[in-house]
Amino acid sequence: MLRLVERLVDEAALVKVGAEHYMVRFANDEITAFKTWTAEEVSLYLAKDGRTTSVSFTGEPDLKALDEALKKLPKLPQDPLYVRLRANPPAPREEREEDFEKLADAVAEAIAGATGAERNAGAALLTYVRFEYEDTYGKSGRYAANRAYLTIRSFRGDLSATAATAARRIQELRPREAGAANAELLELAKGLPVRDVEPGRYRLLLSPLVFGHLMGEVASMWLTGLNVISGSSRYGPNDVGSAAASERLTLADVTADEGVYGFAPLDYEGNAAKRVELIRRGVLAGFLHNNKTAAKLGVETTGHALRGWFAPAPGHISVAPGDGARDLQGLLAELGDGYYLHNNWYTRYQNIKTGQFSTVGRDVALAVKGGRPVAVVRRMRIADTLEAVMKGIEALSSSAAQVYWWDMPVPATVPYALVADVGVVK
Repeated sequence: MLRLVERLVDEAALVKVGAEHYMVRFANDEITAFKTWTAEEVSLYLAKDGRTTSVSFTGEPDLKALDEALKKLPKLPQDPLYVRLRANPPAPREEREEDFEKLADAVAEAIAGATGAERNAGAALLTYVRFEYEDTYGKSGRYAANRAYLTIRSFRGDLSATAATAARRIQELRPREAGAANAELLELAKGLPVRDVEPGRYRLLLSPLVFGHLMGEVASMWLTGLNVISGSSRYGPNDVGSAAASERLTLADVTADEGVYGFAPLDYEGNAAKRVELIRRGVLAGFLHNNKTAAKLGVETTGHALRGWFAPAPGHISVAPGDGARDLQGLLAELGDGYYLHNNWYTRYQNIKTGQFSTVGRDVALAVKGGRPVAVVRRMRIADTLEAVMKGIEALSSSAAQVYWWDMPVPATVPYALVADVGVVK
């Protein structure tokens, strides 16, 4: 396709992404479905006279759509962030596709770990990704990588709990630990009175699923170069070096780490992804960039054109563990009085720039008094700002878990977080 357009534009790049997906679904402790499907997408970036556009195809290339994109290109406004492609791809990286049948073993391990649960449901997924880059300057690169995650929802009477585990390979998942986390929470909740949450400001203990979700929101909306340039971020270019969070928070994007779900050694601009420290001990340390945003802000790309050519994005975030307890009951003791939130979903924003958000507690949440659970709470919703969460971090557990499920914005490796003075409503 590049040969079709190279004489009609100043430059072009082509990215082909293929993915083999495998999913095992289970309910009532039995596998109920085994699904496989293939997804392929070809995307083309076009630039001429400072104007840029892109066109994507699933399945066979649509030459009519390509022709229309080429005809519209001269009529588009100039791209204010335009810079020439300057790909510097790393060496090609190949790996064999994992044996998808091992997903069933992971499911069995998760169910076995959920001791005391009356029944379990969920899914285990494996994706084998093939990524290829080529441009009209003769640069090319490619990689192949596996990624896997598992979610398990455990039930005991009217109570339920959800846990997840993610990894680069099926054998690196921790399904038994995910099941055991649910079992422990359901055991703590057994026999407790059920009550509605009392609105107010409280100390909260957030599980890795919840804390990872919120830090993924921070990275996605506030810590990318395009959001900074457009003014939708809480921060501006001159805020680097300023206090942004509790000194206990060190947040990084680790997409370049071969051991994480979402590992991507090559981006849509043909550049290697780099490890980027975003917040260092509470101080804003940097942003995620592609070529365009890096040039605008006078820095180098970090290789985070991970979803396309126009907006940099995180691929996997990491929060450094702290010196808090490793186990849930030890963390509840450190919490003292407050609430423990095990899972969340339906995160919504009143104002992205200020980070005014709300997110709904899912499954069991615990009211804690004197370090001990005293009630199961329902209708619990966090309603505050992302900045309040970041600045309110008082402690982090001494171990981190790699987690991901369909409602998280970004895969994450994060600890439990104890956060002070957070707004809670029904």
